[in-house]
Amino acid sequence: MNRRGRFWLSVVLLLACASVVRGQSVRETRAEAREGLTLAQAVQLALEKNPALRAVEDEASAARARVGQAQAGWYPRIDFAQGFTRGNNPVYVFGTLLTQRRFTAANFALSSLNAPRPLDNFQSRLDGQMLLFDSGRTLLRARGARRRATAADYQTEQARQDLILNVVRAYYGVTVARENLAAAREALRAAEANERRARTLEKAGLVVASDRLSAQVFRAQMKDRAIRAENGLELARMVLARELGLGPGELREPAETLAEPLAPAKTLAEWEQAALASRPELRAAEMQHEAAASGRQLAKAEFGPKLGLFADFERDALTLGGSSGTNWTAGARLEFNLFAGGADRYRLAEAQARERQAGHQLEWFRSGVRLEVRQAYLDTVAAVERAAAAREAVEQARESLHIIQNRYETGLTTLTELLRAQTAQLEARTGYLAALQDWQVARAQLERAAGGLTVDSELIRQSVTSGGEGGEAR
Repeated sequence: MNRRGRFWLSVVLLLACASVVRGQSVRETRAEAREGLTLAQAVQLALEKNPALRAVEDEASAARARVGQAQAGWYPRIDFAQGFTRGNNPVYVFGTLLTQRRFTAANFALSSLNAPRPLDNFQSRLDGQMLLFDSGRTLLRARGARRRATAADYQTEQARQDLILNVVRAYYGVTVARENLAAAREALRAAEANERRARTLEKAGLVVASDRLSAQVFRAQMKDRAIRAENGLELARMVLARELGLGPGELREPAETLAEPLAPAKTLAEWEQAALASRPELRAAEMQHEAAASGRQLAKAEFGPKLGLFADFERDALTLGGSSGTNWTAGARLEFNLFAGGADRYRLAEAQARERQAGHQLEWFRSGVRLEVRQAYLDTVAAVERAAAAREAVEQARESLHIIQNRYETGLTTLTELLRAQTAQLEARTGYLAALQDWQVARAQLERAAGGLTVDSELIRQSVTSGGEGGEAR
């Protein structure tokens, strides 16, 4: 085979490989879309793409950068400056000629001293400073910055847990909205069947026109309910997509169903102890309190002296690259403020007030964490009881509707009773779904209140992916 033939054969093989890879990618994408979106996948997407979380992480990065800014005070500072000056000021000309090493005896002439010609000067300057002692100011600034950076990291972790809670709420919001739509459409089909049956019975002279009219009204109510449920589902999907950081049309349908509720695995005291030990927001408040203490110590250090070294090297020339004169200066400087109008004293008073404020806020926040844990625990227990009662109500409403349907078909009851039973069944079913959702959200709130709502928490790892109606037992 000649060179051209080998070239075209290589092109064909590359195109064939690309086609196979692309086809496999498309098949994998379609299969993933058919599988649906699990809660764990939704949480992972949100942690990767949610813009609000990215903003909190950026703030934490900025806090860590401020640590480096504070620590820079321990290192020497070196500055370079390049300047140009032109003038005929006698003092300027006299001094510049000296620094350029161009002063001669002719420059002592009175005419040259009193009315010199304009002189150019290109000055290159290198300045260095190093702090030897500042009464602990730099150390305290760095310590406070590190504590604020740690607080920012805790706040970032808290933002992650808050986001996971929002994802759980939005995810099961879509699930409930989908089940409510299915229930509303089923009720609409039953209402349409009632209307057809009423029309048939009216034509046969077995019922009066009011039964047909009542059936029409009920059908219109169920139609309105189905429309509202459809809109509610679309809105719930938009809310979930926003939490996940996805654009329109990118959201896969949630695959998990609502689980049967279980009682909390820990006691209230255990949940409260876990919250006081692990809640990121509480840890952040503690770091802020410690940073405020460093601020008070820093304000005290402002009363102390500072000792530093300085040095500079200077080059002066008539032209930028011409011959020049150089000089240098070095020394030490001790600074001690004697009077500043009481500014340092007032800064100390402010820092002390900030420290007390941070301590009071920490105490208040700690009591708020305890209250939040207790509320979430009670909400979880109540959701379990409500779900059990709602499940019984669903069974009772279903059995009642079955009995009334049989009685209506044999002419032993009125259409009004049948419609009332159908409405009761729909309300019981939607109430049960709402109770299941409340339990899912309540236990997520409990884990979040205790500082344990992460991608590895039991709520996220254990999921229900069956497509059953409103609640497969876990």
